[in-house]
Amino acid sequence: MRIPDARRSEARRRNFHAGLVFAIIATASLQAQTTPAFDNSGNGTLSGPYFVRQVLAANIDANSSAIGRAVSIAGIMTFDGNGNYSFTGQMVDSSTGSTASSYSIRGIYAVQSNGLMQIQNPIDTMQIDYGGVAGIGPSAIVASATETNGTYNDVFVAIPVSSGTSNLQASYQMGFIDFLQGNASQVRDGYFSLTASGSGAFSSTTVNGAMANQGSTPGTQSISGITYSLTNGSGTLTFPTSSSPLSALVSGPKSFAVSSDGNLLLAGSAGGFDLMVGIKALSGAASNSMFQGTYYNAALENDASGLSNGTNFVDSFYGSTLALGQGNLISHMRLDYFDSLSYDNTLDGIYAFTSSGTYNDGDFLTTLGAGGQAALQVGLNDFYTLSVNFQAKQYTGTAPFINPLEIWNAANFAPITNAVAPGEFVSIFGTNLASTTQTAQNFPLPTNLGSVQVMVNGVAAPIDYVSATQINFVMPFATPIFSFAQFQVINGSMPSNMVTLYTSGSAPGVFSLTSNSGKNFAPAVGPAAVTHADGSLVTQASPAVAGETLVLYVTGLGAVSPPVADGAAAPSNPLSRAVDTSIGIDIEDQNFNRYTSPSISYAGLAPGFAGLYQINFVVPTGVPTGLQWVNVGTSTAYTSEAKIYFP
Repeated sequence: MRIPDARRSEARRRNFHAGLVFAIIATASLQAQTTPAFDNSGNGTLSGPYFVRQVLAANIDANSSAIGRAVSIAGIMTFDGNGNYSFTGQMVDSSTGSTASSYSIRGIYAVQSNGLMQIQNPIDTMQIDYGGVAGIGPSAIVASATETNGTYNDVFVAIPVSSGTSNLQASYQMGFIDFLQGNASQVRDGYFSLTASGSGAFSSTTVNGAMANQGSTPGTQSISGITYSLTNGSGTLTFPTSSSPLSALVSGPKSFAVSSDGNLLLAGSAGGFDLMVGIKALSGAASNSMFQGTYYNAALENDASGLSNGTNFVDSFYGSTLALGQGNLISHMRLDYFDSLSYDNTLDGIYAFTSSGTYNDGDFLTTLGAGGQAALQVGLNDFYTLSVNFQAKQYTGTAPFINPLEIWNAANFAPITNAVAPGEFVSIFGTNLASTTQTAQNFPLPTNLGSVQVMVNGVAAPIDYVSATQINFVMPFATPIFSFAQFQVINGSMPSNMVTLYTSGSAPGVFSLTSNSGKNFAPAVGPAAVTHADGSLVTQASPAVAGETLVLYVTGLGAVSPPVADGAAAPSNPLSRAVDTSIGIDIEDQNFNRYTSPSISYAGLAPGFAGLYQINFVVPTGVPTGLQWVNVGTSTAYTSEAKIYFP
């Protein structure tokens, strides 16, 4: 779920050592690592026919974000369960006209044990779409080609279909985004409900939304006479055609399908560039506890707030959200902007669903589906988005077992799509991971604690803490970046399952002062682990002052120089600095204004600690009173989840 501008609230398990955050490090390990490939052990979860809708915006002008080429496909993709697919359907390409033509393609895919997925882009076979296979439907897909270096932005959604489906007898909550005529300046999005009669028709409805070419003023459209036809799970969903399509939120026929379990609808105009997703409506009252667990997501967006000056701002992402069921979440997005390289963004958020299953924070409307299995997020006003969120499969196993979805940054618990970095403090959760509960007492941190080892690409990692359900350890600095890390726990002589994650040069997470047991998250954001220059904590009674230097404790800043042995206490002379020289800090207030630190005097390992990084920065001027977010950026990632007190 995307809640970047209306987020917040979260506290996570922290470890403390000598009265401060207990840490992690690593460096140039002398042990040789193997470099694993993307895990394809989950390929068999995709088998049979899926209805696919993909929308792609390409050749985007670097100044105005005008879309030079728009492409969409709709049709049936058949997976063979062994890493191959074939697609047959229709394509419309604005560079060749607005008429849909038949289109067929073959490609490959891979699915990991945790549902992370790579699929050869069916529109541009030179690119890969990244995403996740969720547990709904039984295995719906969301993905996006985020590594195109600004070449284009897209979103890919697929739902399984089955033969024999011809009638619907359910209600659905719908969300959509539409780049009308392939034009960013005519983007529109909205939401509405559909109730099927079971006889090829839907009841009348009111669409709520906005249109960029109509000033982005929120409006409504009343629609009646909506019909559908289905054969083998796919067919046509027909809205009455508007005599003035430029002023209609929704109009005309859509290629359309219903998932094999009836929980999802997926549609898009055969001659257009829209994406429409429906999730089965709740059967009773909603509660925050229904939105819980890991959700894979993807989105296509356009910030049209600068349209009066002739500019748009198109982006897309794939990622995941860890929802806590208490109104708090942490999200990761692999963001791909039209004019820049992709980067990882992690942030916390809040939600408070009404009994009808919606949450409106003024910037986005979030709608929850039946059983909490899916959620849609639609942008409001001049921020146009459709974020599609499908709940991941739930995993269980016997001893010892790593939950494939629960290998997280130990500072912020960023969910499974977030990359891990050399030197990062990481937490693994599972079952029977250790036979005892122990905490390391000395440096260097041991690679065997309580007869437990954590293997990262075949190398034993330094371990801080072990228990039956949780292990905290340090990523070896020799872990290859922009690649993969394969994890396995060995409890005595018993090896666990293997789980593979992406790696990156950095994956920052800010520690907080709130300490909770395991995954028992607190209901509010913990203040950041940050001190004044004299070592005293920054608190409400002793807040940060403009112009002073603070010390912020983090993890995931990556490689350091000079190197420090894995698990060893960092030296004070010489200091071991982060190799990444682009590390920055800004403070963000409740109105989302940002105040950049004018100076960072040090970013690297905290002397005397194993694995703890610190950033010494000067407090910017003008920050309002109160508890404000402290955001950390590196060359590859950005995180916004902890806070600092200001007077």
